[in-house]
Amino acid sequence: MIKQLWHVLLAMVLMMSCQNQKDSEITRRIGFDDQWKFHYGEIPGASEISFDDSQWRLLDLPHDWSVEMPFSREGTTANGQTVGGTGWYRKSFRLKSGDNGKIHRLYFEGAYMETDVWLNGQHVGYHPYGYTSFSCDLTPYCKPSGEENILAVRVRNEGKNSRWYSGSGIYRHVWFESTNRLYVDTHGLFVTTPVVSKEKAIIQVVTQVVNETGQATNANVQIQIKDAFANIVGTQDMDVRMEAGERKSLAQSVEIQQPSLWSVETPVLYTCEATVTSGKKQFDQLSVAFGIRSIDFSAEKGFLLNGEPVKLKGGNIHHDNGLLGAASIDRAEERKVELMKANGFNAVRCAHNPPAPKFLEACDRLGLLVIDEAFDQWQRQKNPDDYHRFFDEWHERDLASMVERDRNHPSIMMWSIGNEIRERADSSGVEIAARLKEIVRRHDDTRPVTAAINDFWDNRRLTWAVDSEKAFRHLDIAGYNYVWQQFENDMRLFPDRIIYGAESTPMERSYPVFLIVEHHMQIFS
Repeated sequence: MIKQLWHVLLAMVLMMSCQNQKDSEITRRIGFDDQWKFHYGEIPGASEISFDDSQWRLLDLPHDWSVEMPFSREGTTANGQTVGGTGWYRKSFRLKSGDNGKIHRLYFEGAYMETDVWLNGQHVGYHPYGYTSFSCDLTPYCKPSGEENILAVRVRNEGKNSRWYSGSGIYRHVWFESTNRLYVDTHGLFVTTPVVSKEKAIIQVVTQVVNETGQATNANVQIQIKDAFANIVGTQDMDVRMEAGERKSLAQSVEIQQPSLWSVETPVLYTCEATVTSGKKQFDQLSVAFGIRSIDFSAEKGFLLNGEPVKLKGGNIHHDNGLLGAASIDRAEERKVELMKANGFNAVRCAHNPPAPKFLEACDRLGLLVIDEAFDQWQRQKNPDDYHRFFDEWHERDLASMVERDRNHPSIMMWSIGNEIRERADSSGVEIAARLKEIVRRHDDTRPVTAAINDFWDNRRLTWAVDSEKAFRHLDIAGYNYVWQQFENDMRLFPDRIIYGAESTPMERSYPVFLIVEHHMQIFS
């Protein structure tokens, strides 16, 4: 009963905190989901300003066209015999008075998959991966305040490109961002907690400030740390000289006394607010939620959260919302986490791509640990039209997008660079794994890097005994898919290897895996 009351009270406090966060960001980001026009199928000239879209369907985002269309034999079994194809979206908007001279961006949380964006007939962006967030700079093409701007977005879900239900269209939220020309970058506020105890915590904040004012500027960056009740519990400020066009990362530390630690039982969240001023003018303000917690992994002690051992009781979950399709409805994302918590789970692996932001926010609020996963394929395909076509050119940008967007979430305990990658143990795969790990480390060095490695059923020239070491060589933590029989032998051969079961069948293998967990290790199955 006490635990239930705690969660009710915490939810109320967090709602107040989140509202305060939204209010502080209202001038730089607004929801852009309403009043889009949609047409299914390719149509000439749809990116032009003069195109007549009066007969198009009016809808709000998030939107998944596949789930609302009739089943078809043209679809694949992985996609539930639903239809992909091409869809067009159009929307008009006007800048508000006072927005002239600002920087304007359109931020997509996710669109499946190949997305092209036009503003007033000018192509402003392309993004091929269906699961990473991206933004388009609209500034050079926006008309002055009061005049009509026309956005056009084409999303293509062509061919056989997924092994599960992907959905189609702009299936996550879209945001319109406006900032002054001295500002904090979109994901430029990074909070870590290098020192954590019940007595005190050190909060490390790195703020990426950008000066596009066209002239050198003296600025001040103030950091405020607020607790779950919006009380200011720590502050720090720094003066900085910003040259014209300069992008600078500023590191500041704040000490907090008697912090409330984030855990799966008590998922307390704090807020970090960065304010940029120059002279007497406030140029920008950005807030992020974070948790004060420490994580540690070892072959001897398993997983430690705030110094205490935690056995991971987890499951894999895809990004869709059942009968709602892939549309990322906020309440549906939260309900997934509630159901997992209610059924005894304390951890989740995102299969096999970055999830919706609202899902991670719910994991933070409700206390569910997360393995955030980037890719289901690298250079070698699993389907003829999947992400392998884009990997070489886009993997660095997409991996950076996942890590920078998600790194402030206290729920995330590992970054996964791949699932059952086909080249996992050949020379190219070993080299790619090292490169991906380096990219992750560049953007966040506070969490271990993992991948889900399966047996070599797809390449009988390889064997587990000889070749699995190559697949695990550059991983901090070894994820095992369906090879629980290798656990104990590999523990003897590689006593320093940290092993977890990343994926296994829930029926006939659950009990023997559980017995191994009880006796030897922390397992995630």
